[in-house]
Amino acid sequence: MAAYTKSLSLWLKYLFMITLITVVISFTAGEIVRVFERNYLEKKVDRQLQSYFQALSSTTIEDVLTEDIPHLETILEQATAHNPELIYVLISNEADVQLASSGQEPSNDSTLTAQYHHTITFEGEVFGSMTLALNKKVLLNEINQHVDQIRYFSAASLLLLGCFSYFLTQYLLLSPLNRINRKLLSINELSLPANPEPEPDNLSELARLNRSVNMLQEVLLAQKEKERRLEIAKKHAEEANKSKTEFIATMSHEIRTPMNIILGSLDILKDEPLSNAANQLTDTAQNAAKLLLSQLNDILDYSRLDANKVTLTNSTFSPTMTAKKVIAIFSAQAAQKNIVLTFNSDISSQTLFIGDEGKISQILTNLIGNAVKFTENGTISLNIINQKNHDATDITFTLKDSGIGIAKGKIDTILAPFVQSDPSFSRRYGGAGMGLAISNKLLAMMGGKLNIQSTLGEGSVFSFQLRLKPDRINREHSALPSTSPTAQQQTLPILLVEDSPSNQLIAKTMLAKYGFQVNTANNGLEAVKAIKSNKFFLVLMDLQMPKMNGLDACSEIRKLTNAKKYVPIVAMTANVSDTDRQRCLSVGMDDFIAKPINKHKMLQVICYWLGRSHLDTNPYRRL
Repeated sequence: MAAYTKSLSLWLKYLFMITLITVVISFTAGEIVRVFERNYLEKKVDRQLQSYFQALSSTTIEDVLTEDIPHLETILEQATAHNPELIYVLISNEADVQLASSGQEPSNDSTLTAQYHHTITFEGEVFGSMTLALNKKVLLNEINQHVDQIRYFSAASLLLLGCFSYFLTQYLLLSPLNRINRKLLSINELSLPANPEPEPDNLSELARLNRSVNMLQEVLLAQKEKERRLEIAKKHAEEANKSKTEFIATMSHEIRTPMNIILGSLDILKDEPLSNAANQLTDTAQNAAKLLLSQLNDILDYSRLDANKVTLTNSTFSPTMTAKKVIAIFSAQAAQKNIVLTFNSDISSQTLFIGDEGKISQILTNLIGNAVKFTENGTISLNIINQKNHDATDITFTLKDSGIGIAKGKIDTILAPFVQSDPSFSRRYGGAGMGLAISNKLLAMMGGKLNIQSTLGEGSVFSFQLRLKPDRINREHSALPSTSPTAQQQTLPILLVEDSPSNQLIAKTMLAKYGFQVNTANNGLEAVKAIKSNKFFLVLMDLQMPKMNGLDACSEIRKLTNAKKYVPIVAMTANVSDTDRQRCLSVGMDDFIAKPINKHKMLQVICYWLGRSHLDTNPYRRL
């Protein structure tokens, strides 16, 4: 029975309870009314009998005294005839002898009559007695009617109140409970096994809700366990990612160090008198080394992008001048392949915008480099157009080539890292397939997107649009620092801090060719001692060294109490991450040269800082 009751729906339980409450309250209310009206009836009957007694005693007192029986009987018959509820009247003398009566004497145990007996007195003397009997049947019927009316009214009121309460409960409680139950079930369906236990059909709403809550508890416990496992997996992944980053940074340093020696040696060899065959071999080795360095840079760039460690650095620049500089890099290579490299822009070279020139230059370098690589002959054109958009300008870069083209099914895949449209291209054309993936990620950071249109065998069109704000401030631009030292600069001593003898040899040889006076130190500790005992006008500082690294050495130099602490210090290292650059800036270094060393950039930095102080500002600062 209990199980059957639990399986009933809420509205049936509610209907049963309302019915039971209505019956109980209606019956109780009727009985309460009956009790109150009975009490009222008894009092009313007593008052009415007393009223009849007073009226009859005053009317019959003379007849009682004279014992005029016929007249008494006439009066009594008239009284009972005119008052139907008065069913019996008896008058006796003082000796209790019956004088006259009217009506039928009721039995003493009758519940439908009320009797009243009282003496008849006159001036304090008793002359007889009178007995009256009143019929209560009509009054009791009226009471029963009142009780029934009260019960009907109570039942109707309770039923109306119950219906109103039901609809109110349905709206405020049952419907929300059903919605909550359905939502819980939908959550359970997403989280529980594919074949969960079916829900019984005979469950009530609360039972279903209770079952759903229990299922949700199981889901939450399972989810909590899953989150715990995910947290552990995340921790392991972060540790693995940290190890990967450290490995890439270490490998970058270890590869860049010998690359610096290789490229530096080839640069020096190219300035020596060599035979044609030797020059050709030197050029081949140098191109191969630069290709290897480019691929290493691509891997590092993508690793930083993938780890969200690349930030935008906005500055004022000329998009036209930036594009011209990139095109100049590939002019000789294009000429060797009989490729016509053209450039058109509707933006003046003097018009400046605010944006990340370095990232835009890198994107153009990747796109033009690919175009030159995959075009055997023909044309490559770069066009720049602009369109004002409120307070900003939409600048569109479009590169079109007549190269080998890309199959339509391969266009989306080539934006993935390490992917080329044809696996054989890596052998035929070289490269690791990173340029387009890096360019696409950089554009996404700047709010742009790389669009590709291509026809296999006919050529490709690469385009992207960037929204840049124009620079409205008039600025005076100084010429770039010279790469040719003055006679005075050639007399100023430079301290080269480098632990690798090979790197020392390369750097000293390069600097000696331009007349610089170079002293060397093998680690940071020797550098600090050299600064204390000698006067130098520039320090070229490696970072990773034994005994004392370059960062600590810079900090010690900046702590000196004399003017020597203001000597310009330039980092010259294979540690090229943004974090390394910021660490150099934080300890007081002034500039940064990445290994492998670009001779042109190194001379530019040295010519700028020789003769200056650490306190001077550098508009071309690379940090």
